[in-house]
Amino acid sequence: MATDGEFLVETTGPALPRRSALYAAGEDLRRGYAGAVFERRYHGPIFGVVESGAFKYHCESGEAIVAPGSIIFGNAGESFGCAHLDDKGNRRSVVAIADGLLEEAAEEAGAQPRFATAIFAPGPRNLAMQAAIRQVARSREALEDVVVALLVDAFGLEPASVGRSSEQEARRILDVVRFLESRFDEPNQLTDLAAAAGISRFHFLRQFRRLVGISPTQFLIGLRLRAAAERLEDGAAPVTEIALDVGFNDISHFNQLFRRAYRMPPSRWRARRQAKP
Repeated sequence: MATDGEFLVETTGPALPRRSALYAAGEDLRRGYAGAVFERRYHGPIFGVVESGAFKYHCESGEAIVAPGSIIFGNAGESFGCAHLDDKGNRRSVVAIADGLLEEAAEEAGAQPRFATAIFAPGPRNLAMQAAIRQVARSREALEDVVVALLVDAFGLEPASVGRSSEQEARRILDVVRFLESRFDEPNQLTDLAAAAGISRFHFLRQFRRLVGISPTQFLIGLRLRAAAERLEDGAAPVTEIALDVGFNDISHFNQLFRRAYRMPPSRWRARRQAKP
């Protein structure tokens, strides 16, 4: 935490709005251009979900393609870098926490006082954490209980292996990631995605899983579930209609996946989110 009482994302800023003595949260918008590489160092413990933009990210444990829905964890003093492959930049919802809170959570978990996982890949397994980070970042109220729950979840994650890639490989997979983001509601077969990348199905699947952290199918399911959750929050369309619109053909399967990802059925999710002031 900075000496003036503000929490910084990096050693050179920017500062986040302070919500309590334990954390600060808000939005971090970064502009970039193709070919730009930014080297930075985290000021204190921080985690955040990528809301838009995709880029090549490297840290002390390796590198990966970071796409919307990815959750990034950073430790105090840890160096990292972003390589933008286009001119779109990126936007994150971020939470910076006090060192003491991280140490307390680590002690309860019987772990070292630093995040062992650098990136939690986008997909169904991280949707509940995504939603909680977004809630904390957007609320002007102190939500310390939600932040503590996020730390419990963070220390329960298995350390993720992070791969290495050439710029050509990164661009190839990034193109497919953006294709899936724009057309997640359509049928997307592995053969077609591999053909779009210009490589064999087996090579494409290995590259995608190594660089993104999950399979194309799991990435696509995550996109569809997040889109469904957002529509449930913002409108009154029937659950079945929403499920079909975002690309699910089996409603019972959608309900099962949604409950597993968000820890509650779609109807309860809508009622709880729309009831909030």
